[in-house]
Amino acid sequence: MSPRIEAVNLGKQLGGRWALRRLDVHVNEGEVLGIIGANGAGKSTLLKTLSGLLHPDEGSYRVRGSLASLLEVGTGFHPDLSGRENAFLRGALLGLSRREVEVLLPRIAEFAGVADRLDEPVKYYSSGMQLRLGFSVAAHLPADTLIVDEVLAVGDAAFQAKSLTFLETSWRAAGRSVVYVAHQLNQVRRLCDRVLWLDHGTLRLEGHADEVCDAYLASMLEAPEEWPDAAARPGLGGVRATALHVDGTWSTGSPAQLRVEWTGAAADTGLDLRISLERPDASALTLWSSLNSGWMPNGASCATLTLPELALSSGTYLMHLRVFVDGLLHDEVRNAARVVVQPGAWQGFDYPTPRPMALQTQRWS
Repeated sequence: MSPRIEAVNLGKQLGGRWALRRLDVHVNEGEVLGIIGANGAGKSTLLKTLSGLLHPDEGSYRVRGSLASLLEVGTGFHPDLSGRENAFLRGALLGLSRREVEVLLPRIAEFAGVADRLDEPVKYYSSGMQLRLGFSVAAHLPADTLIVDEVLAVGDAAFQAKSLTFLETSWRAAGRSVVYVAHQLNQVRRLCDRVLWLDHGTLRLEGHADEVCDAYLASMLEAPEEWPDAAARPGLGGVRATALHVDGTWSTGSPAQLRVEWTGAAADTGLDLRISLERPDASALTLWSSLNSGWMPNGASCATLTLPELALSSGTYLMHLRVFVDGLLHDEVRNAARVVVQPGAWQGFDYPTPRPMALQTQRWS
C-alpha cells in the first residue's frame, strides 16, 4: 500500500540555516503520526512544507489524496468572510460542491460551538472561536490526511479533549491519516501510532509512541537548562524575562519560593507574570499568576513568589514562564526552570498525588 505522504531527503533553509536536513518521512493510510521535539527542532517547518506553504530546498515529497491542515489559529480564513463562507471556500479547495459543504455545516457549527455566529465575519471571532471553527472545518471535510500543529494547545481543555476523541474515533474509523505535533507527551502517547523525534531539523529517533516519548523525556531531564535568545522567543518583546531562580530546597508541605527578573518598561497595573508547572511529560498541573494574586510591580524589575505550603508530591517538575502586559504576550520561556520536590507531608498527611491549582496558595511581593 502506498503511503499517504512520502518525503525523501527533505531539506529546507530558513534565514541562512538548515531548518530541515536529510529527512525521510512517510505517513501510512489510517496512521496517526506524531512529531515531537524542542522549540526550533523543525516541527512547524516540516508541517508547512508538507502542506505546500514552503518549498523544499532539497529532496522531494509526495502527497496522495486530499490534505487539510490546521497550523495556526485562523489559518486559511479570510477575515472579511463569514464562518459559513469560509467553510464553503475550504470545501471548494478540497473539490467539494457547495451542496456537499451545506450538508456538513450543521455538524461543523455544532462541534465548534459557533452556530449562532456562523454568518458573522470571522474577524469578529475571538481566537478561541477561530480555533474551534478552524479545527471543526478541517476535521469534518472529507480530506484523506489532516495535519495539525500544536494549535490545539491554545484552546480550552474541554475542546482539546473533544478534538482528540474525534480524531481517535471518527478519523480512525474512516481510515484517514493524521500528522500531529504537540508538546504534551500524554496526548502523543494516547493518539499516535508512531512518533518522530526531531532535533535541529534532523531525525533523532523514530518508533513506537511510548519508546520515543520515553527517550525524549529522558533527554529533557538530562539536558542543562538553557534559555533561548530573547530575540528568538515568542511575544511582543517590550518586556523580556532575564531569570527565574528557584530558591532553596522544595519539599512537600513546606514553604517554597522563587524569583522572576525582567527588563523593559511595563505598565504598573498591567504586568502579569504567569508560571505554569508541568510534569516532564508536559501535562500541566497548576498556574501561578501575579496579576490574579493582586500584586502590582510599582516600578520593580523583579518579583518573588512565596508558596506557604507546597502542595506538590515528590518528583521532578518543569516551569514554563510567560510575561503578559495588558493581556498581550510579551515573552515566553518554555522549561525556564526545573525543580525536584523532596518527599514530605501536606497538612500532616502523606501526599501521594499532585494537587490542583485551587490548593496552591500563593503570595507575590
